[in-house]
Amino acid sequence: MTTMEQLNALPVPTWNHLGVNAAPASAALPPVPDGGWGETNTKYDPLPAGAACRPTIPRACVNLVSGLGEQADRAIRTQANFARFFAAEGKLEAPILLRETLDARGPNAVTHTALHAKAGSDVTFVQLAQGAGTSAALTQIAAERDAHVKLVQVQLLTPASRRWNGVAIRCATGARVEVVRIELGAGIVVAGARAALASRGGEFDLDAVYYGGGDAVLDFNDVSVHTARDTTSELHTAGVLADRAQKVLRGTIDFRRGAVRGVGHESEDVLLFSPAVRNRTTPLILCTEEQVEGQHAATIGRLDEGMLYYLASRGLDPEEAKRLMVDARFAPAIDKLPDDALQAAVRAEIGRRLDHHA
Repeated sequence: MTTMEQLNALPVPTWNHLGVNAAPASAALPPVPDGGWGETNTKYDPLPAGAACRPTIPRACVNLVSGLGEQADRAIRTQANFARFFAAEGKLEAPILLRETLDARGPNAVTHTALHAKAGSDVTFVQLAQGAGTSAALTQIAAERDAHVKLVQVQLLTPASRRWNGVAIRCATGARVEVVRIELGAGIVVAGARAALASRGGEFDLDAVYYGGGDAVLDFNDVSVHTARDTTSELHTAGVLADRAQKVLRGTIDFRRGAVRGVGHESEDVLLFSPAVRNRTTPLILCTEEQVEGQHAATIGRLDEGMLYYLASRGLDPEEAKRLMVDARFAPAIDKLPDDALQAAVRAEIGRRLDHHA
């Protein structure tokens, strides 16, 4: 799967010495192993009423490009050992649930999925990745007029695992796509979402959470491209870095000509548990249209000793106080998970990681 193209490339490059123009060489897509990727233990639960599985990718999803980049998308598409394409119509009472379990029998999952949300539909698509191995995923979403799609991605892989995750979105008139991305495991995490807001009133919301420990390399590239009137994007990320982890987050809001009254906000809140971590945040707002509103913000810091003391004075021990402060940052994303059991599993995994870094 190796590609010479840069992964997670910044739409407009900055100084090379900053090291943020693209993902580092250590995060490159892996070569295909001898004998191919093999079988994968990836499957989806019985589909709810209103959802259907298609044998070929919906035309509306073709050519949608993720934040990883076109060449990386092509590599995942052509080498996928699991490919499923869905269509949704009407209001789905239950989510489409895709489970990816990496184990000794199937340690590699190269998945290509697409979702065509018909006009006026309301659908939740949940992707759960867990176990140990290599995961590379491309998800393409076309939301038609007034459709509402919630894509929930939860990654609970082991620290020795590797993860690549590309999301490509197109919003038609009045359509809204929410992405909840929770990346809690894997020693290499490369993720990139790109939304094309090319029709009036289209909306893209991203709530992302990450936790990096050990020598983890985390690299994110999220882009919203506004080319139509009255479009909106909200990109919000919260993360924890511990040990010697290093992370780059690129967040780009691109207002192109025609995006009159476009609105875009992006923010990140990072909590540092070690002086040895390396954190880089690159917010970018591009604009060739006058009547727009764009804002970005980043908060980076260590645990507030004063707040820990205050919570301890109210009866919480230091570890309980630390969990409370992390949960406060992660809650906006976790609370959007559609299942109580999944929320509990995510909070339990965060708790295990906090115990390790106590």
